[in-house]
Amino acid sequence: MEYFFALYVEYAIQGRDIQTYILLPSSEACQIAIRTNENMPEYFNADGDVNMWCLETGVMSRSIRPVLRGENG
Repeated sequence: MEYFFALYVEYAIQGRDIQTYILLPSSEACQIAIRTNENMPEYFNADGDVNMWCLETGVMSRSIRPVLRGENG
């Protein structure tokens, strides 16, 4: 089973704290998003660091489904 993950982003612009998140389909997708966006302070014009981490939502994004078989099994 795989769960949706929230990429949580926290930063400040002109002294205002901002928190936001983006839903992603898996932990791997979330980790890739963090690694690819390491220069977020430049993109957001943030006052300092941009903190990012992944949070599991507990909501399944994909599960293994049983295979349907004919009546003869």
